[in-house]
Amino acid sequence: LDEAIAQNVAFVPGASFYANDPQKHTLRLSFVTVPPARIREGVAILGKLIAAKL
Repeated sequence: LDEAIAQNVAFVPGASFYANDPQKHTLRLSFVTVPPARIREGVAILGKLIAAKL
């Protein structure tokens, strides 16, 4: 979602991380160096953007 990147939220489509039978409706987030408050904020933004696409 380009909209997510515009709001400083990045993710990688999850299909690349399957050895077999990749799932199209998945994503991968990296949050190891992000404080919990920022994780909550990012997930909320991502959730709103996804909901708007449904």
